[in-house]
Amino acid sequence: MTLPKIITKKKIGNEKFQIENKTLKFELSEFWSWNQSNLIENRTRGILAEFIIKKALGIESDYRIEWDDFDLISNCGKKLEIKSAAYIQSWEQKKYSDIKFGISPTAGTNDNPKYDGTKKRWSDYYIFCLLKNKDQKTINPLDLDQWTFFVLKTEILNIQKPKQQTIGLNPLLKLKPIECRFSELKKIIEQ
Repeated sequence: MTLPKIITKKKIGNEKFQIENKTLKFELSEFWSWNQSNLIENRTRGILAEFIIKKALGIESDYRIEWDDFDLISNCGKKLEIKSAAYIQSWEQKKYSDIKFGISPTAGTNDNPKYDGTKKRWSDYYIFCLLKNKDQKTINPLDLDQWTFFVLKTEILNIQKPKQQTIGLNPLLKLKPIECRFSELKKIIEQ
């Protein structure tokens, strides 16, 4: 059996939960607030990094697609893989976290017409997003001055690190990515 893809309608947050055709007194925004408020937590910070890149590049998309071959497509058609890391975590730490980004080649999804089961990196560029603030009292992922971005052509990873699954900050810097701020991302990706 093949089920068609579900077309998601963009939600705005005031949608109410229901039961037995009755509207309840709580809404979707409450779930979002409960689920996504810890912006320092790894999973949420990674999704936030994707959103930040979407906004920096002016990408018009109504919703995020989970489990795709890459995270975003720029307005000029470049496929982007977004990775995030931070020194500060939401749990108790004895030291700052080592900065590592996932770069594993993947088999791709069955929805991809080029899917043949071969593991590879499907994007044109990786954008490594580092939440660089090291002060628990002032860390704020919504402050874009606290982020540094490193843009690297996927081709460089494929040549220099073909099967590597993660990359630390120093090995990444040796590949000479373009380091930039939020306001510079669009120009770098669109050039």
